[in-house]
Amino acid sequence: MKNFLSKILLTVLIFSISACNTKEIDKLVSLKNSKITILEKKDKEIFQYWEFENKSFLWENDLGQIRDLEFFQDSLKKILGTTKFKEVLKKEQRNKSFNIIPFESENGDSINAELVHSGKIGKIRKMNFLEAQLLNYQISRYPLLNHPTEFHGFIMSNKALKRIRVYFAASDQPWPPKPHLIIDAIEKDLKKGWKLKFHLHNHYEPKSNNYLGILAPSMTDAHYYNMLKEEYKIEKAIITNGFNTVEIKANDFNRLKAN
Repeated sequence: MKNFLSKILLTVLIFSISACNTKEIDKLVSLKNSKITILEKKDKEIFQYWEFENKSFLWENDLGQIRDLEFFQDSLKKILGTTKFKEVLKKEQRNKSFNIIPFESENGDSINAELVHSGKIGKIRKMNFLEAQLLNYQISRYPLLNHPTEFHGFIMSNKALKRIRVYFAASDQPWPPKPHLIIDAIEKDLKKGWKLKFHLHNHYEPKSNNYLGILAPSMTDAHYYNMLKEEYKIEKAIITNGFNTVEIKANDFNRLKAN
């Protein structure tokens, strides 16, 4: 009888903990439903930010409700077929013992990919909640498979206030708009005790290259990262492809091919 009651109490406890975690995540189910501060909207270009309490679930792998992102993931699997899908996904997951090209190649983008996928620079991991929500927000505007776009995400942190502020710039074009408005806002934030933690953007590939974005920075990306480090003391750069994310520490930016 005691064992039976103990099992019941344990089950109730586990359920309660799970319910608390779910309830916490439900406070920010979707960035689409969260308060947005608009900096500017110009035609299809948007410049805006969200601000909320810095909760642990934002950085964890429980992604909550990500309907549009899940649709992209499921659709990609159907388009490529199970076997090809696994091959393509595995290629971009690898962070060790993977040499794409001879390192003496003059192709800077390929050199950066080799640096990441050989494990020399960066860390490839599962996408976290905040990254998934930002990508989900953009692909709810323009589906990634038939209207691919990239976005800028600048993630600020204020330790004293225990809050984060997420700036976002995007349009209907393949590349994100130049984020001058956001940079101006970041400069003001830095003077008020905020820190620039991350720059996030997404990568994708065309149909001819199986859609899934490369988890490595281009030379253009690397050049931009170095500027963010020099001017704004950014801590890390992160790139996601809708399944996984690579994060690169600022101390490694100068090891990337940037020109």
